[in-house]
Amino acid sequence: MTRLVTKEGICGYLGGIKPSTYDNWQAKGIVPGPVPGTSRYDIPSHDRALDQVCGLGQALPRKALSPLEAWEQGHAS
Repeated sequence: MTRLVTKEGICGYLGGIKPSTYDNWQAKGIVPGPVPGTSRYDIPSHDRALDQVCGLGQALPRKALSPLEAWEQGHAS
């Protein structure tokens, strides 16, 4: 697949959305728009933007330590 695509190409990549839907998402800050100075859209930057919107770019919450794990952590040399 090509990294830089036309608007029609990025709309297809994003699930076949309409260009007007894309423009709406861009206005809301969901997607980044074209590479500055071009009319081409970068696929990986759209993947990263959507990961952030979906919460996939954040660290997963840590699970609580069991009493044994807490003791071991406190007594590690």
